[in-house]
Amino acid sequence: MAVTQADGSPTRRPREASSQNGLPRGALSSHLQVSLSDPSIGDKFSVEKLGTSGRRLVSVPSAVHGAPETAENAKYQTTASVLFSTGGFWAPYATFISISIGYAIVAGSLVAFVEPLAAGSGIPEIKTYLNGIHIKGLLTVKTLVAKLVGVVFSIAAGLIAGKEGPFVHGGGIVGGGLGGMGSQSVWQVLRGKVVPKASRRWGGFFHNDAEHRDFTAIGTAAGVATAFAAPIGGLLFTIEEGASFYSTSIFWRGFLSTCMGVLTLHFLVSCAEHPGQVLVTHFGRYRDFGLYTDSLAFYGSRMFYYVWDLPIFVGMGAVGGLMGALFIKVNVKITQFRHLYIPVRSPIRRISEVMLLVFVTSSLWFLIAYASPCKALPPQDQMTFLEADETIPSAGHPDEKTEDFYGGGGQVRKGGKEHFPQLWCANGTYSSYGQVFFTPLSQSLRLIIHLGEPLPEGTDFLFDFGALTCLFLFSFILMMWTNGVGASTGMFVPALAVGAVGGRMTGQIIRAIVHRSGSTLPISLSSYAVVGAAAFMGGATRLTLTATVMVMETTGSLQLIVPLMLTVFVAKVVADYFGAGIDDTHVKMRGAPVLEEPSMSSHQTMIADKLTVSELMTMAVVALPPVVKVGQVVETLRACTHQAFPVTPDVVKAYESAEPFDLHGLILRSTIVKLLQHRIGMFTVDAYGEIPPSKSHIPTTQQERLNLLERLEQRPLKVRPKEDYERIVRGLSAADLESMIDLRPFMQRNPFVVQADANLSRTYRLFRTMGLRHLFVSPPQPKVIGVVTRKDVAEANAKLALGRKANLGLTTNSDSLTRPDTLPFIPYGAYDPTVGSSNMEANLAGGQRQQSADGVEMNFSLDGEWQNSRPQPVERRSGRRGREDGDTEHSPLLDRSPGSGDFTNAV
Repeated sequence: MAVTQADGSPTRRPREASSQNGLPRGALSSHLQVSLSDPSIGDKFSVEKLGTSGRRLVSVPSAVHGAPETAENAKYQTTASVLFSTGGFWAPYATFISISIGYAIVAGSLVAFVEPLAAGSGIPEIKTYLNGIHIKGLLTVKTLVAKLVGVVFSIAAGLIAGKEGPFVHGGGIVGGGLGGMGSQSVWQVLRGKVVPKASRRWGGFFHNDAEHRDFTAIGTAAGVATAFAAPIGGLLFTIEEGASFYSTSIFWRGFLSTCMGVLTLHFLVSCAEHPGQVLVTHFGRYRDFGLYTDSLAFYGSRMFYYVWDLPIFVGMGAVGGLMGALFIKVNVKITQFRHLYIPVRSPIRRISEVMLLVFVTSSLWFLIAYASPCKALPPQDQMTFLEADETIPSAGHPDEKTEDFYGGGGQVRKGGKEHFPQLWCANGTYSSYGQVFFTPLSQSLRLIIHLGEPLPEGTDFLFDFGALTCLFLFSFILMMWTNGVGASTGMFVPALAVGAVGGRMTGQIIRAIVHRSGSTLPISLSSYAVVGAAAFMGGATRLTLTATVMVMETTGSLQLIVPLMLTVFVAKVVADYFGAGIDDTHVKMRGAPVLEEPSMSSHQTMIADKLTVSELMTMAVVALPPVVKVGQVVETLRACTHQAFPVTPDVVKAYESAEPFDLHGLILRSTIVKLLQHRIGMFTVDAYGEIPPSKSHIPTTQQERLNLLERLEQRPLKVRPKEDYERIVRGLSAADLESMIDLRPFMQRNPFVVQADANLSRTYRLFRTMGLRHLFVSPPQPKVIGVVTRKDVAEANAKLALGRKANLGLTTNSDSLTRPDTLPFIPYGAYDPTVGSSNMEANLAGGQRQQSADGVEMNFSLDGEWQNSRPQPVERRSGRRGREDGDTEHSPLLDRSPGSGDFTNAV
């Protein structure tokens, strides 16, 4: 029997009492108005019904996207069943804590013992990689499995975390695997018996560092898009936060990737919710943070604002920026403490911290729900809207009324998880604190933003202000501890939840003030919650356009686009005064040499302008000769850890003297290791000591060139210099070490050079915008032989120049104006450091034609074959040596990425 106070208001039911209609003690209340005379209520919430509901819920997870909430809902369902059958405190508490700790052990073990890089969100690590710094193991299959499985158990354990950050990392791994068209991790598991990579016929144009980096960036966009079901927001995240080197190709490829990712998500959700009815299911109504379908939410009428709301939203943005700065400040202190006393090398301490954090969080959430006051359920007419479902036609039953409704996250809810849980309260009442605490954090976010939207205009549902205050404070405090713990976690959902609760509290205060003044003006509490969520997210992450669009897409708040933009901008400006965003801060804490955007701060610009590149350069340069003994190459690689070497005959001069030396090219360490591994470019000097021409190391047929390129390329089975170098060297015989190796055909012919008196600002911009890893310094007054303007390098002018060259007889009829994009670029120019530039007209007029010292050049024909062409003329006039036209090309595999840098090797 329900116990009421003298004034008729409900109170808490005694723990061991039974209900009037035979419901067992502790029964979970219906989400509809409870009628004590209706015997069907007891049947609906019997143990059998609860068990069936839980099984339905667990049986239809939407891949990894819905798995975290599925696992967490199973925990709440099990706890509710124990509460239903036994009542009291200790049995439900022990069940709740035991399941949470079990989940925590799995989540912590995957990081502590399987893959440490699976900890956290992975966004700082992905940003570091996309900026040009390689992190070993970041994009492996093992990391992917540990990351995605770990985030399922982290969220299910009750950590104040979300799945969106790990989805960024997971998407990057998938994108990088597609960019390489294979997997080195799988190859290692199979111990080299099977090579898991696509044929060059299908993936040859992906086998380079630039494409791998771009596809990794595109994968992060797809990860964010599917995590939030927000395709535009996912693409903007990669452009604004992820990719350091933006290009149009990333934009349109990411556009298609996010579109297909969200479409696939919608399809899987529909298959899970309505098996066999996909063709008649309405698509396009799914929102990750939506509580109702779009046809029931009435976003257009429920989300609005007045002009006098804008100053309040600006104030909320300022508060969100201050909270974001405070969150980062405290989290940095906790992270520093964690690095000292809970290091990565101590897996037991890391997993113990995860278990302790889960115990504290779960106990606090359970105790708050247990101590919650009870409130009467809303009237029946309001409950019809608050728990709205909709008629979904099915084959043969067009008028069938189902209990399905979108609860967000792709979850199917069939009477199991209610918005008004009874818990320990009497029939006809619900736990006002348990409404937001005895439910997953993502579901609490949906309730805070959307609960009550289908109500008639002018009618609002008001959460208990004490419940909102507790959720706001404890979530904010615990998310500062949780971020960076040794488990797979993200911070987007906690940031949105904290901001939404703060916004809802502000909205209820404004509503009370307006009504107390005697006005009946309706206040949109959902609008305040949405703006608050964007404010704190913008303050913590410093995202502007991404945060605005992402919040708008996930909540359906198109009407609030202007307040969202204004609020996020203010939040960013205020937070930037105190430092960088959370991800950039963690990147700096890791000490990676990440180069930010060229628009440096005034203080940094002042420092850079007072320094020249010559004051920072290294003068002792380790170099290699163009043709060198293999043993000398091995000794050089062992003596240093440099990732690239200049090629010059003046090796001793480059290292011991500060005088300028002749630079013939640049060769990467990874390329040298590949040459040694496959014995490419190696030869034995004959009795006369003559060195064969460099072109002799390049095959003459297209198929042989493709085979050579495949052996030299780094994708997907990359030769790691540190791990694989000694194994490759031990495989060299004594005869191999005594033989010579010709580096000329395989070096980068035209590395970037900067003058010695250039200021640091200019050098910084070159590194950042061109994606460089090495930059050679030339004397302050270099010699100039000509000038090139913007119109000279335009495509139309280049085509005219090539046609003019053909008319002068300097090319063969087999040359085409454009090279087919479907085939890899294989250069063919001979190497001769004694020749310079030439003028095509003078070549023809001079009539001096001589054959290249290295033989004939190879030209690509339209039929896909490489053909011999006649020797090119060489000009010699005015004391300036000419060069072959073929020398305008570059050497194999060294110029296929912006800046010609290998973005997968450590600096």
